Amino acid sequence: MLPRAFCFASILMTFACQREAVLGEQAPLRGGLTSLAAATALSVAEQHWGHIPVPPEDADKLAPLTLATQIWDAPEAGSKPIGYLRLGEKVPRSDAPVGNKNCKGGWYALRPLGFACNGEGATIDLEQPLVRAFPHGPDRSRPLPYKYAFVRAISPNYLVVPSKEDQLRYEMSLERHLRSYAKFKQEWDRVTPGANEVPLAPNGAAKELGAIFTREPTLSERYGGDGSDRVPFWLEGKRQIPNVSTFRAPPYAVIAGRVKRHAGVALIDSFVSSKDDFERRFAVAVDGRLLPADKLKPETASAFHGFELEGQTLPAGIVYKKDARAYDDEFNVSGEAPLHRSLVPLTGDVRFRAGVRYVRGRDSRWYKSDDLRIAAAPSSLPWFARKQVRWIDISILSQTLVLYEGGTPRYVTMVSTGRDGLGDPKETYSTPTGTYRIYQKHVTHTMDSNVADNEFELRDVPWVMYFQGGYALHAAYWHDDFGKPRSHGCINLAPIDARYIFNWTSPDVPDGWHGAYAGDTMGQGTLINIHP
Repeated sequence: MLPRAFCFASILMTFACQREAVLGEQAPLRGGLTSLAAATALSVAEQHWGHIPVPPEDADKLAPLTLATQIWDAPEAGSKPIGYLRLGEKVPRSDAPVGNKNCKGGWYALRPLGFACNGEGATIDLEQPLVRAFPHGPDRSRPLPYKYAFVRAISPNYLVVPSKEDQLRYEMSLERHLRSYAKFKQEWDRVTPGANEVPLAPNGAAKELGAIFTREPTLSERYGGDGSDRVPFWLEGKRQIPNVSTFRAPPYAVIAGRVKRHAGVALIDSFVSSKDDFERRFAVAVDGRLLPADKLKPETASAFHGFELEGQTLPAGIVYKKDARAYDDEFNVSGEAPLHRSLVPLTGDVRFRAGVRYVRGRDSRWYKSDDLRIAAAPSSLPWFARKQVRWIDISILSQTLVLYEGGTPRYVTMVSTGRDGLGDPKETYSTPTGTYRIYQKHVTHTMDSNVADNEFELRDVPWVMYFQGGYALHAAYWHDDFGKPRSHGCINLAPIDARYIFNWTSPDVPDGWHGAYAGDTMGQGTLINIHP
């Protein structure tokens, strides 16, 4: 028997969240707010916070000091968490505290809603060393919000810029490895255009197939750096990194654990150590720990994306097979082959020839069904598909996802669901069917899994939308196999699609926040209908 299917997150904080009721009309996204009461739909007992204005965009900022600084729905201990901030992000705040109950530094109102305590988890002092050490959060304007890499060889998580002696001590056969790197450096550091190189419309939709570099990224940039290659100020003098994560290490420690081969990591900076220390490039992970760049392989992720339908109706197919062809009415090859992963609008007509199923395109040509991944309209719409309610339709058999507003399809793409198809999610790696609501959203989240007999870790998976327990829709930066079941139960999306869907769904994650929890304050999550 296989282990219970899962794609659970390694939570960096404890969430007190429960799945919302499955059905019901979606709450609209919030906009044009003038007060926190209008923004948060506070209960009658809490309306005394309604006089506090929403801080403007250009207000002074509050900065988190942890990887998960909670945002609360009221300025007092015991209120509900509604989202969180991550170190590196900053959010507009009120000019002065709005209360100080159980918070010595005072509670500050945040934009567009919620409160944070100025203290151990956050600060209004933007010159605080930790804030200066982590000046940037994830780039939410891009499909990959961080630079990503895979671990090529088991590597220490360094807590200081290691000396030559430290490196020789903690890295087996290091000198041989460095000789190999010098020989194969160009190949090991090579990148191809990926998700962040595809031109996007202002709403995040891609309009073209393929990606191209407008400028070849430097080695520094491939590993998260800005090109300066300077050792960060907070690491000078062999200082140990600040512990903003969950690792345990004594003050004298040089490393905090090791990262296994094939693990995926997110990077925020890179630098080159001194000549005395091998003059080696190190990448800085999101939690500040250091990884030797020569033991990483930079990853740019899939450039695949779905399509806005812009008034087109279903059915529609996406060309899945690279050798797909089009045929005339006599089933002879007709004209140029369709572009791989292009959209083919269909009429709904079907014919069989020699046991092969063909579908007719709106270009009057025929296509083999197996060459496409076909999204079809449901025979009858679910009852909640009314007015402009947004919902997501996912077919496990066709490996397609469609975004709907009421009964109108708006966007279609290919996905990768659980690799065991329609099996029992309790016993196999299958995606659960049914109707759910998104109950948590995270700009990035760290996820663990088991593949065959080998464990691997995927740090900071982008655009995570949990809909039941540990099951989520999320970007997959580690494969380009969309249209084929292959996950442990989660719904894998190409990064461009994941970002588009993340911004299209609720609960909304406001600018400067890293995550949000559905509920009375943030509104209901978007409905997801998963079926064969």
